[in-house]
Amino acid sequence: MQMSGCYRNYDHVKRFIAYFYQIDLVMKMKPDNVLEIGIGNKTVSNYLKQNGVKTDTCDFDSDLKPNYIADIRQLPFKNNSYDLILACEVLEHLPWEDVDKALQELNRTTKKHVIISIPYSAATFELVFNSIFIKKILKKQFVDLFIRIPAFFIGIHFDGVHHWEMGRRGYPISRIRKTLRKYFRVLIEVRPVLDSYHYFFVLEKKS
Repeated sequence: MQMSGCYRNYDHVKRFIAYFYQIDLVMKMKPDNVLEIGIGNKTVSNYLKQNGVKTDTCDFDSDLKPNYIADIRQLPFKNNSYDLILACEVLEHLPWEDVDKALQELNRTTKKHVIISIPYSAATFELVFNSIFIKKILKKQFVDLFIRIPAFFIGIHFDGVHHWEMGRRGYPISRIRKTLRKYFRVLIEVRPVLDSYHYFFVLEKKS
């Protein structure tokens, strides 16, 4: 079976792990409607729609054919338009000084929740154990042993893609949390198994 070059270049196992976490976190929040900002190949939004979640898409790239073409720093929606906004691997594409503006817009546009993911630069070591005994005795799908050493000694220079990444020099996770907490309560933080580069925050709007 032949696969298109687009598929081979964009989608891989770790990306599908990230898709799963995006979908799972959204479904756990039980929203009536969702806005996905930064839509990629629409895998997540298509899944949500197929499972009964009213979902709109928004991206600055018109070639991706989102429902709305807009910048996250200036969203074309009324206040409290969506129960949940999903913006994964988006904020790092903005200069750090613009992140506050994006978070203000997310806070304004959501009724309840925002889910974001941010790249976390680090040296990692991970072992995952999976067996029938783990499921029977521990009642878990697997046991995950994980060590992370943030890349706090390595700076980042804008390469046309990422202006900053969590874990890099000047951007510790404590700084990211402090910035998020200006506009939201942090409900959940999640590191996907076997995909430590993506780090998820589930946020609740501060009124």
